Amino acid sequence: MRTITLQHTPQEALLALAKYVKTVRLNQEMTLEELATRSGVSRSSLLRLEKNGSGSTDTQMKVFAALGVLDLLVTAFAPPEKQVTIAELKKMSTIKPRQRGRRRVREIS
Repeated sequence: MRTITLQHTPQEALLALAKYVKTVRLNQEMTLEELATRSGVSRSSLLRLEKNGSGSTDTQMKVFAALGVLDLLVTAFAPPEKQVTIAELKKMSTIKPRQRGRRRVREIS
């Protein structure tokens, strides 16, 4: 079984998300009320999201869509390509030797 080492805690990730949402909203010069109207999320839910990142996944997706950054998120969560080992690469690049043609046998009459 593989051991996974994380650089950040889930709480740190939520705080980064909170900061990101607030920064994007302010960069777009949007008020909380405007974002609430665009996203269909209550102002109090937006305040919680911007304060500590808490909120349902549905709420977060609505806010990302309203801010125009949902595509960035979807791209970030694209599954990584499978890692190919050197042995697999060698196996894929092995060129099979050419087959010799069959000799024609002449009949002696």
